[in-house]
Amino acid sequence: MALDSRVASLLDADEATRSRFLEAAIARRAYDRRDPEPCDLSIVPRVVSRADAATITDAATRIVTASLAWALDAHAAGRAVSGYPLDWVRGAIATLPEELVGDVRLDFLVSGGRLRLLEAGWVNLSAFDYAPQAALALCDTVPHLTGHFDVERPVAAMRRRLIERGIRRLAILVKEEHTVYAANDFALIGEALAPIETVVVAEPEFHLLAAAGRGLRVGDVAIDAVYLRSLDGPQAFAGRHADGNRAALELLLASDVLLHDHPLMLLAEDKDLGFLVAREPSLAAVVPRTVRPSDVDPAEASCWVLKLRDRHSGTGVFMDEQAMREHWHDPAAVLQERIVPDAFPVLTVHGHRGDAVADLAVHVSYRYDVATRSMRTAEVAGYFSRFSLTSGIVNLCAGGGIVPVLSERPVEKS
Repeated sequence: MALDSRVASLLDADEATRSRFLEAAIARRAYDRRDPEPCDLSIVPRVVSRADAATITDAATRIVTASLAWALDAHAAGRAVSGYPLDWVRGAIATLPEELVGDVRLDFLVSGGRLRLLEAGWVNLSAFDYAPQAALALCDTVPHLTGHFDVERPVAAMRRRLIERGIRRLAILVKEEHTVYAANDFALIGEALAPIETVVVAEPEFHLLAAAGRGLRVGDVAIDAVYLRSLDGPQAFAGRHADGNRAALELLLASDVLLHDHPLMLLAEDKDLGFLVAREPSLAAVVPRTVRPSDVDPAEASCWVLKLRDRHSGTGVFMDEQAMREHWHDPAAVLQERIVPDAFPVLTVHGHRGDAVADLAVHVSYRYDVATRSMRTAEVAGYFSRFSLTSGIVNLCAGGGIVPVLSERPVEKS
């Protein structure tokens, strides 16, 4: 997964090219000057080769299959996920649909050319469609790239899943407070899903959700499916957000409406990934070890990263040894094996250059049969890459930037 020779020249892109790239990114809503601190973009893309894609597809399919089966078995057995603060969601689900449908994002680091899974996001995936716009903007800027590479948009696979289910109108439930980038995301998704109609419902409007027989409506508008973008980990169920989100969740779970990204899969967002290897031992080569802090001498903290099991957006990730010790006795803390990532070279529109820490996030669009515990569809639907030149935490809300991702085109058959 080294830098592709066909894009290496972008390491020396001149200021005029970087300026054209920035303007293209603004036009495509991957960069927004209205944000007080606009997200930085690298003009140097990550390339997923055909060989990389085959490796990624194999690992991702095994991870997704194991995760779905594990969560369903935990629900069926009434088995608590010990120590996981979001386990209460499992008990709130009385019945399950015939199938689970959604998009999961698997966040990997590449180390020694190998994929290592850091965590998975199953519900409320940010940057779903505005991040791929950076790669499209790069192709606008350097047109010859389109002769070699494609840009995968996860929303295209989402559209296929919804059309397969006959969905005509989708409600997107969003948080009360969101950035201009999130607003761009909702707009881009709505445009890409056409002819499916989308209705954005923000948290203060959740009271408009009402049962319609076994279905759902927003005011007087009938809804076929709901896309959950409001369940942001524990924050969604705390303080002034708690009552509205819990009431909306209960209403959704009592209806027959299709939930794109089912709340049950919050279980699989647990930062303790040991369940994956227990379920599928072959994943030990991909999934880093996870242990409890009580099992480790604090003097060995440099070998680990401390994570709080239910947090989102990098807020519960601690790599500094002093910060790790401060959270050492938190009951939700786990230690994940520290992965040394392969350096990735970036040159950004903000004028930054250097070898960065960059992840590779992989979107998988799925349909899974609940009764037979079998995968109906699992396709790698797109990629997302973030970088940081200052720390190992690449989350955009923590100061990370976007790396465009290009997919090498398949060999055309004669």
